[in-house]
Amino acid sequence: MAIVFGSYYTIGKMHWYCEDYAMQGREPFPHVILADGCSASLNSEVGARLLVLNARQEIERFARVSGDEAERTALHWRLGRRIARRAARQIQALRLPPETLDATLLVSWCDGAKVFVHLYGDGCIATRRADGSVAVIQVEYAENAPYYLSYLLDTERQAFYQEAIGDPAVAQSVRYLNETTDSSIRREQFNAPIMFSFDLATFPTIAVATDGLHSFINAETSNWVNSLEVTRAMLDFGSYEGAFVRDRLEKVLIEFGKRSIFNLDDLSLGVFVERG
Repeated sequence: MAIVFGSYYTIGKMHWYCEDYAMQGREPFPHVILADGCSASLNSEVGARLLVLNARQEIERFARVSGDEAERTALHWRLGRRIARRAARQIQALRLPPETLDATLLVSWCDGAKVFVHLYGDGCIATRRADGSVAVIQVEYAENAPYYLSYLLDTERQAFYQEAIGDPAVAQSVRYLNETTDSSIRREQFNAPIMFSFDLATFPTIAVATDGLHSFINAETSNWVNSLEVTRAMLDFGSYEGAFVRDRLEKVLIEFGKRSIFNLDDLSLGVFVERG
């Protein structure tokens, strides 16, 4: 089974500078890691990069128990805290404030047969089956306030967060969008581990993205563009050579721009494809 993968990130129309970051690698196995800094927190673009770089150092720990969902669940926050602590020591050395690390983190990797995904905060996962049908999973939070790893390091900020989001028991939502069935949604506690795994034999294309995937708007009508439409366009690769994710994303943004459709938020996209 041959796996190709790639990633790319780009700025949103409402941003002065990009607060997203994406990194990919082949060793010790194909992986893509994304982060999305918080616009309200100073220097969060620095924090996003540090979280990604530190998560890369832990990727082998993530995959060590990839076949056991119970173990992965138990490991989820332990690894998240480890990543956050490493990054916290680095920002302290740089004399930056704790809120620098206010960023979501999405860690994904492929063992050759499956793609595994861990989310810390909001984000999106898109799949395409062999028949071409597309589905999207959107992870969101009450008050548009993701649960950042940085809150694990500060009990006061975590307590304030729980007060601000309303009912903590249902603050996290997982929305399922599908071309062939009605959409559905499930509610989770704000800190419930959010993890997925996908068999490449069933889903030969798996994409992970920051929440910029559902920030596309038609400037002429002021209507939001459905994430399924955006996903279909972005996963329509004509080639898997070179920087195929970057090339496709740039082309889609140009095509959308001609139709007055723009992504308001920064967008990071990572893709795994099984080529048979």
